[in-house]
Amino acid sequence: MKIGVLHPVSGALSYSGQQGRLGATMAIDDINAAGGIKALGGAKIDPMLGDAQSTPDGGNAEVEKMNAAGVCAVVGGYASAICLSATQTAARYDLPYVVDVGVVDSIVTRGLKNTFRFGPGFGVIAKTALENLVTINDQAGKPAKTVMIVHEDSAFGAGLAKLLNAQLPDRGFQVLETIPHPTPMREFESVVLKIKAQNPDIIIPANYYNEYVLLARTLQQQRVRPKGIYSVLGGAASSYKFVKEFPEAAKYIMDCNHWFDPKNPKALALKKRVEDKGQFYTYEVYMNYSCMLLLADALERAASTDRAKITDALATSTFSGHLMPYGPTKFVNGQNQGAAPVNTQVLDNDIQVILPAQFASAKPVFPMPPA
Repeated sequence: MKIGVLHPVSGALSYSGQQGRLGATMAIDDINAAGGIKALGGAKIDPMLGDAQSTPDGGNAEVEKMNAAGVCAVVGGYASAICLSATQTAARYDLPYVVDVGVVDSIVTRGLKNTFRFGPGFGVIAKTALENLVTINDQAGKPAKTVMIVHEDSAFGAGLAKLLNAQLPDRGFQVLETIPHPTPMREFESVVLKIKAQNPDIIIPANYYNEYVLLARTLQQQRVRPKGIYSVLGGAASSYKFVKEFPEAAKYIMDCNHWFDPKNPKALALKKRVEDKGQFYTYEVYMNYSCMLLLADALERAASTDRAKITDALATSTFSGHLMPYGPTKFVNGQNQGAAPVNTQVLDNDIQVILPAQFASAKPVFPMPPA
């Protein structure tokens, strides 16, 4: 059976897209090696790989091709803007679509019956991030009072900045300034000069991988050292690639993001396999791996390649083969209610879970020690 695997594997988001494709195809290989979809006589999954080219239009064009080729479902999308557009296109054909990452909540609040998001959205992530920021600050004696937000200006970053601006003051933090930027962005000197002039206690970045790394490196080069860099969905903050390539810029950065369960043997075994391939174990990998397992579980229960039956099977999913620190899978209006982010921090050139306590592998270090 054909399954569409859609990611931005060229353009500004290509690294994340390639990582997502890696996770999805590793899962397909594992499913096929374990006997395929047994309820369909051991049918093997035949992936149709699509490149969204880092644009919504590119994603739409690929969904059109996938529909014409007769895929029975699509997994992926990665960026919120691509997911918003591609799921809408898929809905015209009643084509089941499992969103891997896209966090804008309007992806699942538009009433599209074909759309299922496995991971948490903005609302849940922002709420968790702010609750955990308050906890970390309180435990340290409330040293942080002021914040600056730096965000990319598409649906992802702009939506998150709006939420943070609305909620941070109620949590006791003053937002000094919110600075948007385009993707791609070639330099952050002017942004960092603004940060330096206002000297916030906390910097909150919300951007994709390349821009995140450039911002963090520029902060380091300009010797800007706030009490904390606290990311919400930081594009590089929870990335082993960033930590390995720029360890000094990454030190002590905290993030509220998608992450694997560090106490789950299956998650650790997949981590080893990915690293043995010479790749980094990023959230795009294990989220897409998980989404493909979720879809395979639905195919088993649907016992059919009929799109309507697959949609019904996804809607009633109780998938439990988690690599993520998730509760039981339960979709309400297309959103997995069991999905939850965690807080991580870069400590000793590694990434540790610091919250919630039941998944934690270290305690937070805050404020950042002097350089």
